[in-house]
Amino acid sequence: MKGEQTIYFMGISIYLKEFMVAILDGELRICQLTCFGAKEVVNLMEELKPKVIAVDAPYKLSQGLMNNPTYRKTLKKGLRGHYNKRVCEYELSKRNIQIYSTPQHIAMLRDLKEWMWSGFALYKQIEEASYTLITSLSIEQPQFGFIEVFSHGAYVSLLKHIPNKKETIIGQRERIEVLEKWGIKGVERWLLNKKIMRPAKLDALVAAYTAYLTAKGEVSFVGELVEGEIVLPTLVLKETYTYSEAYKKQKHIKEKERQRLQKEAIRFTQLKWEENQLVL
Repeated sequence: MKGEQTIYFMGISIYLKEFMVAILDGELRICQLTCFGAKEVVNLMEELKPKVIAVDAPYKLSQGLMNNPTYRKTLKKGLRGHYNKRVCEYELSKRNIQIYSTPQHIAMLRDLKEWMWSGFALYKQIEEASYTLITSLSIEQPQFGFIEVFSHGAYVSLLKHIPNKKETIIGQRERIEVLEKWGIKGVERWLLNKKIMRPAKLDALVAAYTAYLTAKGEVSFVGELVEGEIVLPTLVLKETYTYSEAYKKQKHIKEKERQRLQKEAIRFTQLKWEENQLVL
């Protein structure tokens, strides 16, 4: 897999207590899509020396900017809500891209965000391997570096709408098709085994693709440097994103079915009550 002139791009998503790693080459061929432990990830970095590494996890804790009244006024007059999150997370959520909130203190992570611990530890190892953070100020300088990404937001920006959930068949199909549309080769073949891992694999792939576009300078950054920026695989972000018409139609059908079943349940209860009254 290693070639003298080959340039690699690495995307990493956190899967349980391990890391799903996707490796793309400069021709957008998938060279690796496997789950590794932290030590194996470091070994792979040392072996391939990817030009850009994209990690689907927060790089920094919140610095409290979204709780600062003075700073909030610089964003929008009369801004409501969006407390206890980083500015980059606000920039996505205001566009209807739902995202987790990164706390201000380590002690606030708790068990539900244990995966963030894994992310912070991984970033430390990446930096120890002499990689530097690529920012909106340094992207034009050739370098081997790393970025923070958010896979769901990446897919939204590529599709230009909010996809179905990644655990669903239709949601996975949307993600596969957009990756192939943008030139990634052999996606379907790499997803054949262990269907339970498909969501993590798709997350890692779009992270690697974002790393590839970062090297070309064809990405957008959101957030403040002091808190960490999230990188998205597009040069132009929409002001807001909505669900596709297919999603809305499917949701409408499900709601109609739910209402039908509810009516049947009520009617069944009424009939049982009437039967009991006759017996009495």
